[in-house]
Amino acid sequence: MAEPISTIRDTKKSPEELEKERLAQMKADIVEENSGFLEMVETVKLLQESGALEALNSAIKARGDITKTFLNEWRKEPMTNAINNMMISSKLLTDAKPEQTEQMIANLKKAAKQAEESAKREEIMGMLAMMKALKDPDVNRALRYGITFLKEIGQILK
Repeated sequence: MAEPISTIRDTKKSPEELEKERLAQMKADIVEENSGFLEMVETVKLLQESGALEALNSAIKARGDITKTFLNEWRKEPMTNAINNMMISSKLLTDAKPEQTEQMIANLKKAAKQAEESAKREEIMGMLAMMKALKDPDVNRALRYGITFLKEIGQILK
């Protein structure tokens, strides 16, 4: 006849057994999906060889100080001015259509090239030549544009 159960045995695994199971599972995962693991190991090796791993570890250890310094610098007026200027500039870029921006840049390149070629010539432009140039519709249009632009800026500066 069987002996009656008088004590209850604990079936929990010991920490050593749990560690062995985890290691076995890790080995199985590495074998099953080795490409990602090997790439990660290669990345760590490259970081170690370049010295970047040490810098990264130091940065992680000093993250509180780095964050505090970063936020202190971020709150200073020059930085807030830069951020505000970037936001305003991005609004200008979002309002303009890409085709318009592309055409304007192409025209600016062409104008700069022609101006550079003209500047290489050593001819002196006299008063009569300037007066004659004013009659050119393209020159006149550019001057009107520039003068109107300067006038508007002058009104803003009041």
